[in-house]
Amino acid sequence: MKTYLIRHMGLLFLSCLCISLASCSDDEWGNDNEEKRNEFFFGFQDWGNLKNNVTYTVAQGSTVEIPVQFWCEGTRSFDAEAFYYVDSKLALGTDYQVVDINGSTLQPDGNGAFVMKWDLKSADTTNNHRIQNICIKALNGNKGDITLLTFNPNDKDDKGALNISNAYTPNNLTPQYEVHAFTQNYKVKVTIK
Repeated sequence: MKTYLIRHMGLLFLSCLCISLASCSDDEWGNDNEEKRNEFFFGFQDWGNLKNNVTYTVAQGSTVEIPVQFWCEGTRSFDAEAFYYVDSKLALGTDYQVVDINGSTLQPDGNGAFVMKWDLKSADTTNNHRIQNICIKALNGNKGDITLLTFNPNDKDDKGALNISNAYTPNNLTPQYEVHAFTQNYKVKVTIK
């Protein structure tokens, strides 16, 4: 009798858990919420152990591709832009270059940001996570580290810490859409060897 009660209590608990999880499936950022429909999320694809300590290595003369993802369900009538930043003591153009997937050199804008354009007019093929790569090419210069970030490394609070407000922080705010960067995967390190 005791085994029977424990088994049925366990089944009842699992049923309640499944019902409660199913009722939470449509979060506030779904396409059904018109206010949040044009809020998107941007971050590195590799979440590591949620401590922002993912590292890539690249040999001199080689290029490393770092995948980033853009979360957007469905299509829109416009494309969006997200920004990423490079923080390093190494010299851009001397020790390394940021290049596109074809190897063409990219330059930062006046704020030090590299612009990444996201096609939102076409249907996504990766379950709402559009994927592109940031490419870093080592130029046979100095060895060392480069940090790639989805937050501006110069945006710091009065204690010198990166100015991150909550689970997602604005990356690009426009009248038409908002792009937010996650805090769990906002940076990766590239080591040139």
